[in-house]
Formats: sequence, C-alpha cells, structure tokens
Amino acid sequence: MKEKFLKALQDKDFSELLKGSSISFLLRFGGLAVGYILTLVIANLFGAKGLGDYVLAIIVLRLFTLFAKLGLDTASIRFLAAFASQNKWTSIVYLKKQFVLILSVTSVIASLLMYFLAEPIAGLIGTQYAYIQLNAFFILPLVFFMLHYQSLRGLKRIAEFSFFYGISQTLFTIIVIFIIYQFYTFSDVPVYAYVVSIIIVSVMSYFSYKYWLRKKSSGIKSAEFEVMSYKKLLQISIPLMFAQSVQFIMIWTDKLMLGAMTTSEQVGIYHTAFKLSMFAAVALMSINSIASPKFAEMYSKNDMEGLKRVVHQSTKMILWTSIPLVIIFFMYPKFFLGMFGKEFEVGVMAFIFLSFGRLISSFSGSVGNILQMTGNQVVYMNILFIGAILNILLNFLLIPASSPLSKFGIFGINGAAIASMSSLIFWNLSMVLVVKKKFGFYTFYIPFIKR
Repeated sequence: MKEKFLKALQDKDFSELLKGSSISFLLRFGGLAVGYILTLVIANLFGAKGLGDYVLAIIVLRLFTLFAKLGLDTASIRFLAAFASQNKWTSIVYLKKQFVLILSVTSVIASLLMYFLAEPIAGLIGTQYAYIQLNAFFILPLVFFMLHYQSLRGLKRIAEFSFFYGISQTLFTIIVIFIIYQFYTFSDVPVYAYVVSIIIVSVMSYFSYKYWLRKKSSGIKSAEFEVMSYKKLLQISIPLMFAQSVQFIMIWTDKLMLGAMTTSEQVGIYHTAFKLSMFAAVALMSINSIASPKFAEMYSKNDMEGLKRVVHQSTKMILWTSIPLVIIFFMYPKFFLGMFGKEFEVGVMAFIFLSFGRLISSFSGSVGNILQMTGNQVVYMNILFIGAILNILLNFLLIPASSPLSKFGIFGINGAAIASMSSLIFWNLSMVLVVKKKFGFYTFYIPFIKR
C-alpha cells in the first residue's frame, strides 16, 4: 500500500491534486465549520425566524448577483488557466479590463431592478422588503468579489481561493454581528453584518488577485498577445450563467418555496439541515478547486489520456474522504441538529435525505466541472435545467401538508429535502453518462472493483 502511494506521488498531476486539494480541504472544512458557527450564532441570538428572514434576504441578493455577473466569474477560470499555462500575461490583464467594463454595467442594472422590485419580491417569499432594498446596493462589490476569487482559482492559488470562497465572508459576518450586537440587538443585525462583510472581502480579494498575478508574471516574458472579443466572451459566459442560474434554482428553490408555502421558521430549520449536509460534500468542493483548472489545461492541450487519469484520481480522493463524514451523519443526526436548539431537531429526516444526495455527488465525481472546463457548458446547462424543473415540480408536490406522501411524514421540510435529493441524483448521474459518451470513460469510482 505504501509503495503504491509513493509511486502515485511521482505522478505530477496526482501530486498537484493531492497538495492543492489538501490545502483546500482544510480551508473548506474550516469554512463549513465557520458557516456552522454563524448559523448557530444567528439561531441562538435571533431564533429560527430570525435565521429564516436572514436566509431569504440573502437568497434574493444572490439571485440578482447571479444575473449581474453573466457567468464571467466561472469563465475566468477557463481563460486564466489556459493563458497562464501559455505565459500570456498581457492577455490576462486586458481580459480583466473587459470583465470589469461588462460587470460594472450589468451590476448597476441589477441593483436598480432589485431595489424597485423589493416590495413585490418580499411579499412573494415572506420576508421584509427593507432587507432587499438594503442589499440592492451591494451587488457590485459582491460581483467583483466573486470575479476575483474565481480568478485566483484560475491562477491555481487554491489556498487563497478557498479562503475567500468558503471562509472569509462568513467569518467577517460573525465578527461584525458580535460588534453590532453590543449596541443593537434587533433581528436585522445579521443582514447588516452580511453587507458589511461584502465590502471587506471584496477589497481583500482584489488586492490578493493583483498580488498573485504580479508575482506569477514577474520576470517572465509574456507570450504573444491574444485578444478575446466581447462576443466570444459572452458566447462562452452566458451559457455558464444559465447553468449557474439553474444550479441556483436547484440549491435555493426549496428554501424560497418553503418561505412562500410555510413559514420563515421552517426555512431556518431547513437551512440548518442543508448547511450541515454540506460537510459531506467538502471533499468534492475541495478537490474541484484544483481539479477544474487541471481539466481546462489538459483539454486545451488535447491530452485526453491525461484528462481521464486526473478525473479518476480526483474521484477516488473525493469518495474516500466523503464516506466517513456521511457515516457519522447517519449515526448521529439528532445530536448535530440539537446543537442549534430543540426546535431544530424536527429536521433530522431532511438532514439524512440531503446527506445521501451529497454522497451520490461524491460517488459521481467532478462531472459538472469536467463539462464546464471542456467546452460542454451548453450540455451542462441543459442537464441542470431539466434537474431544476424536476426540483420545482417535486417541491410543489411534496412541500404542502396535502403531499401524497404525507402519511409517511414527507411534507414541509422533509418534502423539500426529498425534492432536492432526487434532483441532485438525476443531475449527477446524467452528467456521468454524458462524460462517458463524449470522452469514453466513466467518472465514478466503485471501491475494490476495477473498471
């Protein structure tokens, strides 16, 4: 076993995956832990209703931000990874200017729409419109924050990317909550803390990106200058935006529909179960951080054997690091939810369903990232779209008290969890089949069975 591992370390790609994903795993796990603490703090200081109102307000901000960024943050990973591998540093600088110009315009438009539509949106999802109007002013810094941390990912600065993506915003939100709470104790404290954290991390991510771009390009003569037309940028990024939109629907629809069809308390309890289940996906997210630019690099070189090898290596690492966490969740679900208060223990069944969905994602591997990094973003978008429709239909069917499965306890938050789990399984297994058809190999890994 030891000899096999030492031999595997001699593989440059595996070694890079292991090193990068190990750093990312620790930071991602830390990020989820900090997120767990934030949920715990809000739940204990403001109750399930306070947590639900906070979650609903943040969802609206995230939704408008999603459309404002046009998928350019994800596209930046692909372009930066390819340009950096070819030492086209001047091209990267020019590309960033193009991104800034587009995103400045779209962010202002999104902010105006969110501000003036705040009242009907709040009435629809059952939250306060003042929160939505306040958040509308923070779309621009949030968009640039996302652009910069994804750009760090494209430059393979995985530690920095993982910190900004998984830890920074939550960490600063907690700090600001404790500061504000000393002087002001009303339930809108978490919302104010969240928008303050956006400003802090947006500035930090900008300087981090500038520092690493300058450091990586220092002393290296830039290769031939390559200009990407705005048309080509948008042709690649807009399908990614639609894919992200559908992914957003899959992640947040259940919470929005719970808010519209039940109460904000139910949203708070479900959000807690959802947050906890994300620990089961920490390995997948960590390894994706370093694997995505590797996929883009292999594909740009037309190295299909290298792509296959990296995919299989990453899937093995994801599965073996996910299984122990899922087993612990299945054994002690009531303990974990009970830490937030007695009222949260009703989310045990939802927590188990959501954790099982995460296990299937780990079993499937980095299928979504493979498709996005290899020019198959349209196929990726189509699969997500069908999965999102399935999610919406199942939520409409299973959330109401009149759910056809209500006699089994499947309604409300449990119905939402079943809907989320089912769409997640459909999404992942469909992408496994597409990767097989396009590249000739399966991404999943079954222990002890040779493929």
